[in-house]
Amino acid sequence: MTEAIDALPDLPGIDKAAGLRRLMNKPKLYEKVLCDFHARFRNETQTLRAVIDSGDLATAERMAHSAKGLAGTIGAGGLQEIARLLEFALHDSDPLWEDYFSSFEQELGQVLTGIAQGFGIVDDN
Repeated sequence: MTEAIDALPDLPGIDKAAGLRRLMNKPKLYEKVLCDFHARFRNETQTLRAVIDSGDLATAERMAHSAKGLAGTIGAGGLQEIARLLEFALHDSDPLWEDYFSSFEQELGQVLTGIAQGFGIVDDN
């Protein structure tokens, strides 16, 4: 498995060993999942902010929950944890959700940038 990990590009914010384990130690599958994650979440913070601003905290909570699960799948533990905190803060209407959102935005940005750079994804936004 060490060769598989070493063959992957540097991915800040992602534990490649953990991600590979979750995907049955299949590097090509892991790469596909990482690229799909990038495509799925590249506009997530803007969408999440719009949903929150519209007052639909239930949808925002579900979005944070999805981010939490998928971050765990790819091995992005920091992102998974902040998404968890954001999810519960939104659920409880805790005013700290704004701080968690800011941290979520930073963590997600780091993960997405690493995936884009590591796999040569050109963001057309």
